[in-house]
Amino acid sequence: MTELQGKELTDKKSRKKIAFGLLIMSLTLAGNSALSPIISEISKAFPNEGDATVQSVVTMINLVMLPMFLLEPVLERFVSKRNIALLGTALMTLGAILPQFIYRYIWQLYLVSIVLGTGVAFVIVVSSSLISDYFSGIEKSVFMGYQSIFVSVGGGIIAQGSGYLAGKFGWRNGYLVFLITIPILIIVLLTVPSTMPVLPQTRNQHFSISRRLWYYAIICLVLGIFSATFNTNLSLFFVRRGIGGTREAGTVSSIMQLTGIAAGLLLGRIVARLKKYTIAFATVLMALGTCITVISPLWLIICIGAVLMGLGFAVRNAAGVTFAANMVSRQQTSASIAIVSAAYNLGYFLNACVVNGISKLISTDIRARFYLSGAMLLAIALITGIKVPVSDREAVDAEPEEGGTK
Repeated sequence: MTELQGKELTDKKSRKKIAFGLLIMSLTLAGNSALSPIISEISKAFPNEGDATVQSVVTMINLVMLPMFLLEPVLERFVSKRNIALLGTALMTLGAILPQFIYRYIWQLYLVSIVLGTGVAFVIVVSSSLISDYFSGIEKSVFMGYQSIFVSVGGGIIAQGSGYLAGKFGWRNGYLVFLITIPILIIVLLTVPSTMPVLPQTRNQHFSISRRLWYYAIICLVLGIFSATFNTNLSLFFVRRGIGGTREAGTVSSIMQLTGIAAGLLLGRIVARLKKYTIAFATVLMALGTCITVISPLWLIICIGAVLMGLGFAVRNAAGVTFAANMVSRQQTSASIAIVSAAYNLGYFLNACVVNGISKLISTDIRARFYLSGAMLLAIALITGIKVPVSDREAVDAEPEEGGTK
């Protein structure tokens, strides 16, 4: 074996080790939405609080993620990406423990959400940025697909676990599912290298938000508002329609999350075939899933809706972040991912205020929230299908033609 072959083999082993660490890290990326099954139990614990106030316990996580997304690229100047990921994972562990001691007032749960939101935000940006560092071209989409599988598996574990623990032992114990972060923290520490902080000469690199990136961020903002309805209203829908409770909502949330496995396996092929229309396709699936879930109390219908929602959600999450990274140079991926992710999570936070407020003008039936969101998602799909935010070349992360720019 030549020295070059030995180096290539070492690099390949090193990349596999890093890839394993990044995938394990991704198990917690759905933590912001996977707590939704315990909303109905929290509502029972705080009977004097309205729906929007209780829902905000979960959506507050997304609000906090907004500034944390923007802070993370700044932290990279002084702290390695690996250490930022470790900090984020440790904060999620803390988020599992705090509700066991502070829980008497709703505002105390908001503090827990701040801790969880900070942790999830750091891990989301770092994991996606590191993938862009180590992978390129259609291989990046394929790996994002694998990441989507781990996100879905982790989301399913957290959703099912939080629903089960909350229903069996009380809502506070639903948070203990985040103790899954302890072994994850150890694995990340052992597999992901501690990269150097950003060098001084790259700190002043100019980064400007193009019109296309602004447009893409706005699309993600609106998507966040209406795609969040499924998660933030599911357990309330089960209770008010007499279909079930926290455990049943947790089961359906798990089906949605685990369906992302199929989407992850197919993501590379989906992006390669649909290219710039991938986001529009994913949004149509989410629209159908949101509406179908509530048209009938039959479990088969509800599960079909959850499957469609899970497929669309997984494709949008993985492709959406990948496209944001592909729109800019590699040195700017963290900032671009942060902007798009912040816009999406701001929309997620605004969900209760916007959707609940508008749906009341239509009907007091909770199903109106789902139908309104489904209709708006179809409208967004039409818009993104006509005025696509990325080019085919950017969608597959192809190298620019000679003389061109990315």
